[in-house]
Amino acid sequence: MTTDALQATTIAGTADLFPTSPGTPAGRYLRSFWQPVRISADLPRGRAEPLTVMSEQFTLYRGASGRPVVMAPGCAHRQTMLSVGTVEDDDIRCHFHGWKFRPDGGCAEAPGQSQSLADRMSVRTYPARESFGLIFAYLGDGPEPPFPDIAEYSRAHGRDLASAPVIENNTYRRGCNYYINVENSVDLAHVPFTHRLSADPTQTKIGFSASAGVIRDIIVERTEFGIKAMEVSDEDVATQSTVLLPNVMHLIVDQRDSTMEQIAWRVPVDDDAHVSFSVTAQHTSEEGARRYRERMAELAQIAAGYPGTEECARQVLRGEKQLRDFLDHPQLVNIEDHVAQMGIGFISDPGKEHMDQSDKGVVQLRRMFTQRLSAFTAGSPTATRTW
Repeated sequence: MTTDALQATTIAGTADLFPTSPGTPAGRYLRSFWQPVRISADLPRGRAEPLTVMSEQFTLYRGASGRPVVMAPGCAHRQTMLSVGTVEDDDIRCHFHGWKFRPDGGCAEAPGQSQSLADRMSVRTYPARESFGLIFAYLGDGPEPPFPDIAEYSRAHGRDLASAPVIENNTYRRGCNYYINVENSVDLAHVPFTHRLSADPTQTKIGFSASAGVIRDIIVERTEFGIKAMEVSDEDVATQSTVLLPNVMHLIVDQRDSTMEQIAWRVPVDDDAHVSFSVTAQHTSEEGARRYRERMAELAQIAAGYPGTEECARQVLRGEKQLRDFLDHPQLVNIEDHVAQMGIGFISDPGKEHMDQSDKGVVQLRRMFTQRLSAFTAGSPTATRTW
């Protein structure tokens, strides 16, 4: 493909990919899939929290039975925030006037009001479920879609994630549009430059293997559910990354003591920030797993001495720090990506970009995403097939 052809494909039809607020094409599209909203271990029983996804507010809580509940943000009475209320058994009671709502959204009590009024009151609830340590919600309209079989996908296309000796959940917030991180997944050309520090074992204790810092040719393939990018390499483990539309990454990359496999969702908070939720496996020996856990415990103490990774990146972007100031940070890989992607923020004018051969994964993804989004807005049932 010529440079002119590559550039043309990045301009036409991409503007709808980035905004995800209610009613936008991409917002409606992402809402038609299950999206993770919280790490399960971070929501104990009896706790309620406010939740913002795609510029829309929700209430998230876990009742006494352990079931997570996602419901509308406001009480049916006066629309104050339900998340500041009290969880009672599996119900939630409003902080303002004590109205209580069941997990199905029905009003169980409305103190001072007639029972007939309480029986008519309700708040909207959304399907929620847990899998691989994450709480997922379906925030769209209509019947909930099939839930993706994470384990089976990994067995068929990865390293059998469920069998790994180390399986973790990770999350971070990044101050840029979600789509920048989605397409970064198939932009393997950035790795030798963005991650030159975290791929250098002479300077950092944890990160990619040194081979990740080598510039290689890249093969891009279109799959049934997205775009796959692979390094051309004679080594046993060459980096490969797949975007599963609309906003999921499947990554396999060599690390220093293991091969990491990760399935991650980039979930918009609003158009200027998103949260990543991942299931991450370390494929290694039992001894390698032991060393990994010991190293991570040590590094967690180091990380505690720093601000959050997003703020570390902002310090770099403001010119107050340099990436070398974070060489011992266990999340240096994330900080490096934060800096690069937050430096873009939002793709307000794709026409100012200049794509070429090393960007073929990004270009192919934008083309496929715009085609799938057009099919979705036209009502095609195949546009929302779950991987």
